[in-house]
Amino acid sequence: MPRPRVTESGTVLDAAARRLASHGIAGTSVDDVAQEAGVSRATVYRYVGGKDDIVQAVIGREADDVLARVAAAISTSTSPHEAIAGAVSTALTAIAGNPVLARLTSSDLRETLPFITADSGLLVDRCVSTLSNAMRAAPELAVDDRAVERAIEEATRFVLTHVTTPRRDGSRLSPPDAGTRAASLIAPMLSPRGRQQ
Repeated sequence: MPRPRVTESGTVLDAAARRLASHGIAGTSVDDVAQEAGVSRATVYRYVGGKDDIVQAVIGREADDVLARVAAAISTSTSPHEAIAGAVSTALTAIAGNPVLARLTSSDLRETLPFITADSGLLVDRCVSTLSNAMRAAPELAVDDRAVERAIEEATRFVLTHVTTPRRDGSRLSPPDAGTRAASLIAPMLSPRGRQQ
């Protein structure tokens, strides 16, 4: 049986996402991804790279889907509080509903931590860039433009902390409650003179 022709990294990333969702990081190797994609190891290395590159690329791609949902939530917001609450709640709901991200932020959290904490710079930059632009473009949202990127970075770090660190009693806030909590802390920095709207 001839192997499928790989014309882009998407084929390899699709296979990697399926493998990561079903077997996690520890249960996924370059050989596993190659087999899942129906290609050679060399093809995986050529299009994506080694295991860490694969994991980082899949997290980035899945994060883009989450960011699109969050940007849509921000675009309909009419106040900084609503924008931050909606952004955080939407992000947490989307992460929990994504098979890859749900696995990586629950049973595989120990293996995932380096990718979303110590090596999180690219992920945080991606979030800040995408969501700051969404907030500035929201037609009904009046915010202090000088604080947008700082507020979005804080909201991003709130989400990352929420998915990586439970509360002292081991529980986590529901996405709407986490959104409300984040908004109470972050939204005031977006309002003129720090007043919540």
